[in-house]
Amino acid sequence: MTFPSKCPWAGVIGLLLLNAIVFGCVLTFDFVRWDDNILITQSPVLKEPWSASLVARFFDPDQALRFKPLHWAMARGISSIADFEPAAWHAANLILHLTATALLYLVLRQVLSLVRGGDAPGGMAAELGPLFGAALWSVHPLRAETVSWLSVSTYPLATVFLLASFSCYLRAHVRGRTGFSWLVAAWLLAVMAYASYPVTATYGLWLIAVDKWLLAGSGRTGVPATTGPSQVRSAIKHACFLAPAALAVAITMWSRIAHPGIFASAPAIESVGPGARGLMALASLTFLAGRLVWPVDLTPNVPPLAGDIVSPSVLIMAVVAVVALIGAWHLRRRRPLFALCGIGFAVLSLPCLGLTEYPTWPVDRYSYVAHLPLVGAVATWPWWQWHGARQRMAIGLLAAVVTGGLAVAARAQCEIWRDSGALFTSMAKHPDFHDNPRQEGHIYVMWAGYEAENGRAERAAELLNQAQAVYVAAMHRAIGTGAYGEALSLLTHLERHLGLTPALRREKGAWLLREKRNEEALRELQAAAAALPDDERLRALLAEAKALTAGADVPSGQSAPRP
Repeated sequence: MTFPSKCPWAGVIGLLLLNAIVFGCVLTFDFVRWDDNILITQSPVLKEPWSASLVARFFDPDQALRFKPLHWAMARGISSIADFEPAAWHAANLILHLTATALLYLVLRQVLSLVRGGDAPGGMAAELGPLFGAALWSVHPLRAETVSWLSVSTYPLATVFLLASFSCYLRAHVRGRTGFSWLVAAWLLAVMAYASYPVTATYGLWLIAVDKWLLAGSGRTGVPATTGPSQVRSAIKHACFLAPAALAVAITMWSRIAHPGIFASAPAIESVGPGARGLMALASLTFLAGRLVWPVDLTPNVPPLAGDIVSPSVLIMAVVAVVALIGAWHLRRRRPLFALCGIGFAVLSLPCLGLTEYPTWPVDRYSYVAHLPLVGAVATWPWWQWHGARQRMAIGLLAAVVTGGLAVAARAQCEIWRDSGALFTSMAKHPDFHDNPRQEGHIYVMWAGYEAENGRAERAAELLNQAQAVYVAAMHRAIGTGAYGEALSLLTHLERHLGLTPALRREKGAWLLREKRNEEALRELQAAAAALPDDERLRALLAEAKALTAGADVPSGQSAPRP
């Protein structure tokens, strides 16, 4: 069996035009103060001259936190050609997305050809199914974040290599013994995907599922059974795809734990038990799948879950995921493509389920890779299952309506990324905005910086006051429940962004005492004493801190009252 020789230029051109209409507006967008300043405009990695030490920095802890040496190299190339002109950066990111869209369409045609088992995919099903699948994925509102936000151009770059690798992998299977060069090309492109971003790290596991439920042939898929390589050769092949991915994950995890840099430190396992993490990961699968059909309240700012993680909604969504996965596994012989799409979706979602982080719902950009198996199911099953002309006509009309609606929504969603002001305004209107005081205060601070740069000093001062009010109110709530560690964490954010008044420094010393961090408390209280020489509370706290630091009992009557 061979793939069709005619290149589907009409489908490719149609998809490119559709995406250009939806996302072409990004060419007029600016950088945003939401990591773009850290990762692009102010990044030393993009400004230093080429050298061996610079290349080494692509792998050092600060950069390996999100292991992406190939993406750094691409960014260096853009900056050397266009400096920091926003239009050039947005054009490069848009081109990556357009390339990924075209590759997805071609890959879906390959898959449908394998499913049908003929020399070429037949008639309307050959084009409309893959065309709708690629359109559904590419102009979905969830893509707006990835196409519009330059800091996450890692996702389209990695996906381009991933899809190109999979196309070569399928061709290697079709060529049989003469397809070794295609297999080597698939491996090289997979390594490039891993080096672009570790969100692709489970691609090797996906290929194992592909071999089992698509390429081996079974049941009612229509894929002819093949003898294939021996089990030993197959194991070696898959090990070659898994090993470089494991290395990329190891580097990322090492850096995440040992050198968090500007990001929050990785949470200890005991802070959230393995059971709660696993439950949240299962619920996140349902959440990710649900976003494909219900893309509402989209935002790049998803706060960690507060309070009891084992909530009714999390439990229900975890049960849905378990039932769906069991169902997919149960159908692996009669409907292997269902198993491939369902379990394959879970496999490709693994890097995005937050197993090593504080539990939270997946952000919009995580769906860029994870949704590929799901749109593959939409692109192949209905068009192959229903043969009647009227049925396919009805499906085609429904697909056109759905695609048009998604395109309109995606175009509107892009507008929140036009500049920092539009982004922060949108974030502040989101229903979950006030759920995370750290992020809320941080956004107000960045927003204030943006307003100050544009000569709006009064608005900047107003936003800084809002940030301070958010931090202070959250600290009061923490102290009210005796959570002094939480109050200190919030105070650290306030200190970093706005500095501390002598009174707040005094309170910091008091909270450090409650956490038995006596030497730190003494230093903070001594620093506050110069500005508050007549403060009785401060004198009592100092006496307590000195006594505790010296290892003596606190003098009777000298213990400071709890704040």
